[in-house]
Amino acid sequence: MSRKDYERLCSELDNTRHKDHPHEYDTLSQEEKEALQYWIEHAIQPAPKADERHSSYGLKHDYERETKLYVSHAQFKGAMLIAGYQPIEKGEQSWHFNIQPTYDERRFSPEVARQNKGARSPAYRSTPQGVQDPQVNSLVQKVLASRRSGDTYAVMI
Repeated sequence: MSRKDYERLCSELDNTRHKDHPHEYDTLSQEEKEALQYWIEHAIQPAPKADERHSSYGLKHDYERETKLYVSHAQFKGAMLIAGYQPIEKGEQSWHFNIQPTYDERRFSPEVARQNKGARSPAYRSTPQGVQDPQVNSLVQKVLASRRSGDTYAVMI
């Protein structure tokens, strides 16, 4: 989605009583935006129909589980818009998108799928379960370093 389209959609939501406004994405640092966009690009792919089981709120938690970086629901929704994903129903607080996980558990052996389910592994992640992505780790380290340098940031309590 272009920045212009992002701004247009955010403006449309300005005139509503919409909670978790996606414009909050703009409050993230550049490092936080890069980490979040990288994760979306590698964990999520377009699909012909909506994933009704995973909302923007659930996806935000999948991101946090993998990276240990907190983002608000509003910031995550904005990131999805920037990444080019349009909500099915923008009037809803939690959005659904025409998406699917990049790494589908059904493609794994029944044993691996059973282990992942037992461990409550997130459905969406940037790499298959058990595989480390050095780029995600590097981006997370950049975010943490920027926070230590005196930048302000939100703390999850």
